[in-house]
Amino acid sequence: MIIDILMVLIMPLLMAYSLIGENIHEVLGIGMFALFIAHHVINRKWWTGILKGKYNAVRVLNTVVNLFLAVYMLVQPVSGILMSKYVLKEVAISGASSTLRSIHMTLAYWGFLMMSVHLGLHIRTVSAIITGHMNQMWKWILRIIFLVIAAYGVYAFMKRGIGDYLLMRVMFAFFDHSESRILFILDYAAVMVLAAGIGYYIQSGMLMLQKRRNKFETE
Repeated sequence: MIIDILMVLIMPLLMAYSLIGENIHEVLGIGMFALFIAHHVINRKWWTGILKGKYNAVRVLNTVVNLFLAVYMLVQPVSGILMSKYVLKEVAISGASSTLRSIHMTLAYWGFLMMSVHLGLHIRTVSAIITGHMNQMWKWILRIIFLVIAAYGVYAFMKRGIGDYLLMRVMFAFFDHSESRILFILDYAAVMVLAAGIGYYIQSGMLMLQKRRNKFETE
């Protein structure tokens, strides 16, 4: 859980790479990759069981997201290392920075959203632990807070033009260095909450349909 929390905290910081400094971005990127490896070492049983058992819609969704992130976390660090200016500049490739930057930036936005969706797919257990001893009033307060943040996440998604980056309509990331770094990070944190919520409710809908289907088949 500590590893997962650190990854969640680092994600919006990585998206603010120009605002926090590219040297810090490279250090955080290496740290993120190390956490990713640790995460998969701890959860290695998932890989050994990937071809075992039956697949329903929920398992397919989880598997597709996990495989995407596995490929992403292998390609993304490589593209970053090959255009490193600070930490690993000795292995950087000169003359290919434009292509590498386009790949790295586009993957960054897709990876950011998919990691957030991945978080939403696994938040059910954590949510049960947190809300297990709460009364209904506090549960509803948390839901309202989540909905407010997610609603702002929709605004932040459009405000930051994230859709254009995902579709490669913009090939360079633009940063306003006069704006507050905290506001930038909070905007991306809200988008994370939005994407996590989407993943959570898609999974919840699938589980509900699956439960109804099983009930129908047993009747």
